[in-house]
Formats: sequence, C-alpha cells, structure tokens
Amino acid sequence: MKKILVFSLGPIFKDHVHGGSQKVLREVAIHLGKKGHKVNIYCVERDDNCTPFSLSKNVWVFPVLNFKQTFPASYKTAPFNLWKINKILYEQIKNHDIFYIHDSDLNFYDLCNQDIPTIISLRDFLYPETLLGAFNFRRDQIIVNSLHTAECLRYSVGNYLPGINKRVVLIENGINLDLFSRKKPEKVLKLLNKRIEENDKIILYPHRPDPLKGINQSLNVLHKLVHEKNLTNIKLLIPRYIDEGVTDDLDQHYKAILKKSKELKIENNIIFHKWVPYELMPEYYSLGTLTLSVGNFIEAFGSNVGLESLACGTPVIMSSVGAQRSTLPKGIIARVAYGDEESIVEISYQILTGKFEFDPEKIREFIKSKFSYEKMLEGYEKVIVNSKISSPLAIKLEEDSQVKTLIIAPWACLTKFGIYSDYEYKYYPISLELLQALQSLGKISFDKITSQDIRQEVIYLLEKGILVEEKLSS
Repeated sequence: MKKILVFSLGPIFKDHVHGGSQKVLREVAIHLGKKGHKVNIYCVERDDNCTPFSLSKNVWVFPVLNFKQTFPASYKTAPFNLWKINKILYEQIKNHDIFYIHDSDLNFYDLCNQDIPTIISLRDFLYPETLLGAFNFRRDQIIVNSLHTAECLRYSVGNYLPGINKRVVLIENGINLDLFSRKKPEKVLKLLNKRIEENDKIILYPHRPDPLKGINQSLNVLHKLVHEKNLTNIKLLIPRYIDEGVTDDLDQHYKAILKKSKELKIENNIIFHKWVPYELMPEYYSLGTLTLSVGNFIEAFGSNVGLESLACGTPVIMSSVGAQRSTLPKGIIARVAYGDEESIVEISYQILTGKFEFDPEKIREFIKSKFSYEKMLEGYEKVIVNSKISSPLAIKLEEDSQVKTLIIAPWACLTKFGIYSDYEYKYYPISLELLQALQSLGKISFDKITSQDIRQEVIYLLEKGILVEEKLSS
C-alpha cells in the first residue's frame, strides 16, 4: 500500500463541496483510502476550515497552508507564509511515496521535481496558477479530464515540450448515478424557506456569482420569459457561495444581481438561498425544470453541473464555450452559441411548457456508459499508484513548416456570429469565403489560398491564435 501526499490549492471541507474540482478530489481520495492507501491532503487554511480532520477511512485533510483564503490570486500572501508552505510540503514529500498535485496549482518548481513520483492534473485550463503549473510541468504524468483540455495543452505547452503528449492521461469525470438520480425534494426545501409555490416552474443556476458563469444572461432570459413569453410562475434559484463566510468580495456581485433584477422587474422571480450541501444536490436538481449553464467561463470538462442535472432528469442549456462544445453530443444537451439569448429563450420556453423532447432514461444510460464513476476512480488509482519517476521533459521549439495546414484552435469555435475566442471572450467576424471553407473542410491549406484578402485574413487570425497549424497525431 502507498502513502500518498496530495496538494490542493482549493479547500476540502468535511461536509461541503467547494466546486466540481474539489468534488472529484474528495471522491478519488476516499476511493484510494478504501483500497488501503494512506492519503494525506494538504490544502489552504481558512477561517472556516483550519483544523485537521479525517475525511474517511485512511484519508486525512490538513488545512494548514497559508495561501490567500479565496480565489483569485491565491499566492497573494506574505513571503513568510510562502516560505512556510514550502517548508511544510518539502518535509511531507520526504515522508510519502507519491505526490499528487490536484489542478496543477503548485507553482514552486522545485517542489514539483523532487525524488518522488509526481502527478499533476488539470481541472481547468484558465486560472494563472493552473496555466503556470501546466507550463512548468516536466515530470511523470499529467491527467486531463477532457479531450478539449488535452488539445489545448497540446497546442500550447506542446509547442515547446513536444514529449508531453506521451505523459498525458485522459480520465473523464465520472458521475455517481447511485447518488445522482431523480429524488423527491424534501430536505432541500428548508434551504429555500418554503418560498416556492406548488405551480412554480424552477430554473436552476447552480453556480457561484462569477459573471463569467452566465448570471447576467440568465437574468436577461428570465426577464424575456416573464415579460415576453408571459411565464409569470417561474423562479430562478441563485445560491449564495460558500466563500461568503471568509470574504466580502462577493457582496458586490449579489448587489449587482439584485439591482439588475429590479431594473428588469423580475425581483419577485428570484430566490437567493444558502449553498447546497453535496448530499442534497440530487434533490436540488430534481426540484428544477431547467438548468442554465450559459456563461462564457472556460469549462475544462463541460461540465459536472450539466451531467449531474441530466442524471437527475432535468434538462440543461449550455453555451458552446470551452469543453462544453464537445463533452456532450447533440441530442443529449441543448447547446447554443455564447450570447445567443434569443435561442436560449426559445429552448427554455419549450422546456418550461413541456414541449421539449427529453428522454431521461436514455440519457442516464448514455452517462453510465460514457462517464462511468467506477472507471474514473479506477483510472485515477491506476495512474497515481503506479506512477514512476521519469526523466524531466526537454524543451524543444518546433520549427515552422513551409506548407501550413491550418485549423481552428481548440480554444475557439465557428458559429453563425463568427469565430468565438474563449480566452478573449469575443467573436472574430470572418469573410463568407473563409467561413464556407472552414465549414466544409474544417481546415485550410495556406499555400492554396489564391485571394490576397483571404491570405491577409488568415495571417491575422493565425497571429491572434485563432487559427493554428495542424499537428500530426503522435
């Protein structure tokens, strides 16, 4: 049996789940503990989480690392605290068999390259800490949770670490269908203080109040459903994020939501409520008629919320951003281009009025086969427990080829509004000729472009990273 050290920049709570990334870490750690491995998780210390505790058999959590308590800018703390973090982790590394860095957020290069098998995982490909962790990766194995993230890694970090592909392992998130199934809402209603009427249709917004998660789009859609579609009996549920207890940074977000709701005359159609405990999430999803994930936050998996909601029999509308573009196929999910509120309203209306075609049992079977919970846990166990020390990857810049076959970058997508860029949060308008070429072939050969205008357009998009040179499979 192995003694496994886990680093997590995000918090691990005894009775709550902070987000999708931390949910997966909890599940993997508990699984490893059940298999007899000793797992010690070191994470951020917070005012509401500062005492070591046993998470499950063989799994201990040590919230003792003095990072900034909340995102963003977790490393914004005193130099003395950073030194203490280094000291604690360095001493723990010497006493463990394996080092697993959850979400690649450990930005101390030396700690990531000690004489111990070291694995990192990418739970997002957005935050500075994660991106730095990915670009600093040199060692043993790197876990990604979607093909989208693997491709983003390949077309960025892989440009100067070409050997990284051989150390990437794809393990898609699994959904525990024993937990996530249609449940009669009972306990969860107490969180809502019985503010739901019997004939209300419920729209769920199970996200933190980050504008990128789509709160403004959700409010706009709610306004149109109430005042243009005359669906006055709908309620939008908005959770108050668990970080409220340790930071005032969220106040402005909730004040902005309340202000906008009054301007749109939908304040009576909104219910704020406490953060829902993990074990009550199936009841929460079952309470809903519709779940919205329509922001432009770059989801690396795309998404836990979507799959959990579907598993509980509640349809989801997703924006075509990040991994949400490809994780779930058409027929399983309703997907729209980011910002296409007109389409969101129309699909929402169909769902809320019972006119939307939806087969929950068929979808559960799909989730069971594609996103197996057991397969995910076994995958993590296999990688973490069996990892060996490898020689550090060498930097090697790729030479420019003479003839370029160009494709749309994995962080961009073609829509009726143009090419959407995930990281710039905007659309690039393109000519009809280029649009048709990309739609028909999915790629374009630079040397075959005869139009000077199209060549200049392509060069511009290439310089912006919207088009990239196609890499051969390796």
